[in-house]
Amino acid sequence: MSPITLETIHEIKQIIRQAGDIALKRRHAARIQLKPDRTPFTDVELEMEALIIPFLQAHFPDSQIITEENGIHGSASASVWALDPVDGTKVFLNGLPNWGVSLGLLENGAPKLGFFYMPVSGDLYWGGKGFGAFLNEMDLTTTKRLDFDDPLAFLAVTSSAHRRFDFDYPRLHSFGSTAAHLCYVAQGIAVGALTRSVNIWDLAGVLPILDQTGIQVEFISQGLFSPVPFLNNAKLPEGLIAAHPSVMAAVRAGIHRK
Repeated sequence: MSPITLETIHEIKQIIRQAGDIALKRRHAARIQLKPDRTPFTDVELEMEALIIPFLQAHFPDSQIITEENGIHGSASASVWALDPVDGTKVFLNGLPNWGVSLGLLENGAPKLGFFYMPVSGDLYWGGKGFGAFLNEMDLTTTKRLDFDDPLAFLAVTSSAHRRFDFDYPRLHSFGSTAAHLCYVAQGIAVGALTRSVNIWDLAGVLPILDQTGIQVEFISQGLFSPVPFLNNAKLPEGLIAAHPSVMAAVRAGIHRK
C-alpha cells in the first residue's frame, strides 16, 4: 500500500464527514430493519457505506474492506479497512448525539490509522502511528488525564452492564457507542471502558487512537487483546476493558461478575 500522507488523511476526513452529513439529513426518514440478533440497522447506513467503500477501493485498491452491513470486500490482504457507518445505531435513531462514523486501518493486524467522527457535535477523533492522536485540533497525547478519584471522571459501560456485573466505582456512564466510550478513555475523561462482545468494525477506528495515547485493551477475563484472530469478521468471545496501564488494576478491581 502507498504511504499515507496528511493529504490522504484530509481526504478521508472529508469522506467520513460527508457520510455523517448523510446520516444527519436522513435520520428522520430512515427505514429500520432488524438483524437476526434483533439489533437494528437502517438504509441510511447502507447509503453511507455506498459512499465510503468506493472511495477506499479507489484509493487503496490492494486493501481488504470489512463493513458492518455489507461484510467483506476484496481478497485477504495485509492491509484491512474496517468500517462501521453508525456506531451507536439505537442512539442515532433516538435522536441523541453520541454516535458516529468509525473507520480504521489495520496493517498486519496492528492498528495503523483510525477515525471516529461524531456529526452532531462535530467532534473528530483520529490518530495513527507516526501522526499521534487528536480530537479536532487538540493533541490527545499531551492532554492531562483526570485522576481516578476525580469527581468528573467516570467509567464508561454498556447499557446492560448492570445485568452481568457489579461495580465499586461510583460514577458510571453509558452513551450507547463503543467507539465513543473508547475515545473518552483516550481523551482522559473516562478512567476506563467496559465493552460488550463486539466485532472488529466496532474497534478498528479507535484502536490506533488508543495505541497512540497509551491505552491498554484487555479481555475481561484478562489477556491483552489482539485484532488478528477477528479479521475474518468473527465476533469477540467476550467484552473488553480499556484503561491506561497506571489505573488498569484499579479499574479491574471495581468490576465484578455477578
